Amino acid sequence: MDEIRTSFKIAYEEICMDSFLKRYHFEEKDRMLLDAVCRFLTEVVEVEAGILLKDEQAVCIVTLGKRYDELSNLIVDAGHLLLSYSLECFGMELLSRAYKRIDEMVLEKVGKQLGEYKFLGDKELENMEEGLFEIHNIPVHWENGMLHPLKSVIFTASYRKEGEKAGCNSCEQCENITCSFRKVVERKNKLYENVDNRKRSAKAYSYGASMIFGGEKE
Repeated sequence: MDEIRTSFKIAYEEICMDSFLKRYHFEEKDRMLLDAVCRFLTEVVEVEAGILLKDEQAVCIVTLGKRYDELSNLIVDAGHLLLSYSLECFGMELLSRAYKRIDEMVLEKVGKQLGEYKFLGDKELENMEEGLFEIHNIPVHWENGMLHPLKSVIFTASYRKEGEKAGCNSCEQCENITCSFRKVVERKNKLYENVDNRKRSAKAYSYGASMIFGGEKE
């Protein structure tokens, strides 16, 4: 089995601010603040990734590292809600750009493209074989029911055959209903059963944003 161990920064130019404002429902008056946050994060946050290339699939670990967590904690402690939420959103943007880099690296290394990503859930992470986190020498660990650093993901992806879907495109099957990149799909997931219309239309936040704004009040 081959391994890829890499670190890189996402360039400021890779993030389109117009699309960012629309995706996360920011107001135009916030553009200058968001632009400054984006420039700062792309300078100081480094993506670390480890990819284990098995015969039939790749196992990938990706993290924004401790520095991102430290910045997030400082801002949350300061009580700046807008800045905290913007940091959470940019974190997701950086991870999405990192996925594209991983696809390119795998293609260059083995001449195959990755198929749909299957993000490991809590039960899978708890039962993960000992030592997997260390295989890539990536500073990610499972503790108290969460991955640390907090902006970290572990996923597997089979190599794609011609005509198959690629990348993170399993929205209909995915239980991460708060994902900001989630596409509009027919909601067949049981999580949506017996939910009234008010809850269906409520704004959903990712874990980090939920921690910032708090849960929805009845």
